[in-house]
Amino acid sequence: MRFGRVKRRARPYWLGCALSIIATITVGSAETVIPWDEAEKHVGEEVVVEGRILGVRCSQLSCLLAFDPTLSRFTAVVQAESFKDLPPEKLEQLYSGKQVRIRGKVVENERKPEIVLHSPSDVTLTAGERRRDRQEKETRRAQAEAETLERLATVLDRLADVTERMAAAEDRMEAVLAQLEQRETALALAQASQAPPPPPASYGEPQPRPAYEALRTVKRGMSRTDVQRLIGDPTFVESSGGGWTTWYYGYGRSISFDARGRATALVGFPPP
Repeated sequence: MRFGRVKRRARPYWLGCALSIIATITVGSAETVIPWDEAEKHVGEEVVVEGRILGVRCSQLSCLLAFDPTLSRFTAVVQAESFKDLPPEKLEQLYSGKQVRIRGKVVENERKPEIVLHSPSDVTLTAGERRRDRQEKETRRAQAEAETLERLATVLDRLADVTERMAAAEDRMEAVLAQLEQRETALALAQASQAPPPPPASYGEPQPRPAYEALRTVKRGMSRTDVQRLIGDPTFVESSGGGWTTWYYGYGRSISFDARGRATALVGFPPP
């Protein structure tokens, strides 16, 4: 029973200790945020300074994050030994013109307050600045997407225009081909309707004759007209006295006609 009473009495003590620890942690974790132009009032204190960085000036020894354009008041300093974690080129890109919070101990250097930064956790953007950054990124992304869609629409319009031009060119080619086919057809019909040209002179060579004449051959007593119709015009005509003439054909053939114009002598022609 006594042990039980001890436990009941000890419970409020431990509860009080726990509440004290929680209160201590809460108080210790609370940040003291001050505006940058009041940093000179907190020299030697661990504070959080909030303000807008107006510019970043770097040398081989250090970089100064200026909250005042004249650099005569509070500044955040990054020593060269911390350039690995806080590169100078990133400081300008990430923090110039932004609302930030600087964490650290305020010290006085050359009669002005400053905080030396050692890691990226010592300088952060404020919640509002982060929100604006996200909005700006979203805006830039939306603009980039809109520009991409616009360029894509332009490309599609150009492709549609090219397609239409190709279709028009194809239609013109088909029309030209149709006209050429019509002209070829008309030319073929015109050539078919024309009479065949007369055969060239055979100069004694046998000429094609109708079937009923093909059965006939040159023989004595034929007139000049019959001979000419059967074997064509001679290559040479020799006139003799008394109205006699001799017609010469190729391959040593000849026909002699008397004064009446009748064939009297045949040379080189097959007998009838």
